[in-house]
Amino acid sequence: MENENKTKTIYDLKLHESLYIDGEDVFVTRVASGWLYKYYHQKYDADKCYDIDIVDQIVFVPYDNESQTTRWS
Repeated sequence: MENENKTKTIYDLKLHESLYIDGEDVFVTRVASGWLYKYYHQKYDADKCYDIDIVDQIVFVPYDNESQTTRWS
């Protein structure tokens, strides 16, 4: 059984699982050969009376041999 007190990192994500990076407005999603970093901001939609997420940018970060042996902090 995994340690439940462990903080989940991008290396712990399963395929298509996402992780929100607190305070950064970034979601990281595990994909077949790396990660997608989705940067966004929220905007209030007065017509619908709720916040909507606006995607500013999506960046693909490949998983390479160095990523397999190095745990970046």
